[in-house]
Amino acid sequence: MNITLIRRYWVLLLVLPGLFGCTTIDSVRNKMKDRIVGVPPRVRTVESTPEKVYQAARQTMEEFGYHFTEGGPAQGRLEGFTRVSAGDSFKSARQRGIKIQLRAIDGGQVDIEVMMTEVVEEDTSRTSMPATESPVRDATAYDTFFDAIERRLKLPPQGQHQQ
Repeated sequence: MNITLIRRYWVLLLVLPGLFGCTTIDSVRNKMKDRIVGVPPRVRTVESTPEKVYQAARQTMEEFGYHFTEGGPAQGRLEGFTRVSAGDSFKSARQRGIKIQLRAIDGGQVDIEVMMTEVVEEDTSRTSMPATESPVRDATAYDTFFDAIERRLKLPPQGQHQQ
């Protein structure tokens, strides 16, 4: 191969992602890294019992539009999905998923591990591309979710009034 041909391939590698909807080289790099290494879940530690945190997490999940699909207090695990909604482009669909893992640690604390994903499926009559699932990277989404759990944990139990 001569040098000119190699340069053409590099140009193609730089241009093709832009033609297929990738906005920047950084987004391509992040997607490749996510597939190889994976994105670590976000973690926050709260002071409470695993049972109370489980209930608060389940209620918060439902408040944020996630429908519980599997898990339980004994496993310390919750999973759910939002309803399928219309995507950005014609005839595409979008849905969010959430996985929550609870771990009791010493001192009456619980680690809440959360991983949010977004599933996008394009019009299957126009393309044979499968749905793509990518991690939600927006720190605000996680912080808002964790803050809502902490607010629920501070509420008095139902049926009791604060004095």
